Amino acid sequence: MKNHTSLTLPAEARNFEAILQRCEGAYSHNTLRGYRSDLEVFAGWCDRNGRDALPASPETIAAFVDAQIEQVTPSTLKRRVAAIKFAHRYGDHPDPTKSSEVLLAVRRAARRKPRRQKQAKGLTVGLLSKMIEHCPDTLAGLRDAAMISLGYDSLCRSCEVAAIKVEHLRPDTKGDWSLLVPRAKADQAGDGRIAWLSPLTADLVSGWLGATGMESGPLFRALHRRTLSDGPLDPTSIRRIIKRAARRSGVDPKMADRLSGHSMRVGAAQDMMVAGFDTLAIMQAGGWKTSHVLLRYVKNASTREVHAKRWVALT
Repeated sequence: MKNHTSLTLPAEARNFEAILQRCEGAYSHNTLRGYRSDLEVFAGWCDRNGRDALPASPETIAAFVDAQIEQVTPSTLKRRVAAIKFAHRYGDHPDPTKSSEVLLAVRRAARRKPRRQKQAKGLTVGLLSKMIEHCPDTLAGLRDAAMISLGYDSLCRSCEVAAIKVEHLRPDTKGDWSLLVPRAKADQAGDGRIAWLSPLTADLVSGWLGATGMESGPLFRALHRRTLSDGPLDPTSIRRIIKRAARRSGVDPKMADRLSGHSMRVGAAQDMMVAGFDTLAIMQAGGWKTSHVLLRYVKNASTREVHAKRWVALT
C-alpha cells in the first residue's frame, strides 16, 4: 500500500494515516483507500482554517460540511463524514458526528442539492452481445470478451472481477461452469458466493485459458507486447477496457463514456428484472444483502417495462 506518512503532509493527516495503517487487514484495501482520500481532504481543510481534525469538534465538522456544499455532492459529503467517524472510532476518540450540529449540516447539504445519484449505464444483453462480437481475434480481444461476459454473468463489480483467479473456476463433467466469487463489497468476511456461467461465457473463458496456457493465478491480466503480466488487471484498467469495447462496437461515444466497472452488474440486474425474476432471486445472484441499492439499479428498467406493457394493453 502506498505510504502517505511523508512529513510534507499536515500533522493531522499523519495522525489519520497511523489509524488507517492500524486497520490494515481488518478492512479491504479499497475501503481504506477511500477513507484515506476523504480524510486527506478534511485534514487539509482543517490545516488551512486553523482547526483540529483529530479529535474534531462537532462545530469543526459542521463548518467543513457547510464549506463543501457547493463543491461536492451530498453523497460525497456523507461519505466524508463517515470517514471522519471511522477515524475517531479507531483512534479511540468520542464520535463527534452524532452531534445535532453535524446532522443538521448534512441535512442542509442534502436540501441544497438534488439527492438523485448518477447511475452507470447498464451493460444489458443487447449491448453485451455487440461488444463481444466486435472484440478482435487477438490475445487482448480474447481476454476482453471473456472478461466482459464473465462480469455480466456473475454480476461482479470491476474490483471483484480483478480478484478472480483461475482456481475459482469450477467446470464440471457435464460442461457446466460455475465460479466462486471470493470476496465482495458486502462480504468483507470473504464467505464468497457461487455464480453460474452461460455456455457462451464458458467457451470464451476456455478459449482465453487455452490461448494463454494459464493454470493458476489471476484470471484476467495485463498484456505487455503480447506477454502476460503476473498480476491481475487493475479495476481502472477494466473500466477502460469496457469503454473501449463499447466504442469499438459502434456505440455512441457519449453512451460509452457512461459505462463503468459497475455496468456489467447493473445491466445484468436490469435484464433479470425485465425477464421477470423477483427481487430475492436477483439479490441472491448478485450477492446483495439488502434491496435498497438493487432497487436503485433496476427501477429505471422495471419502470420502462411496466409502461411498455401498459402501452401494449391499451392499444
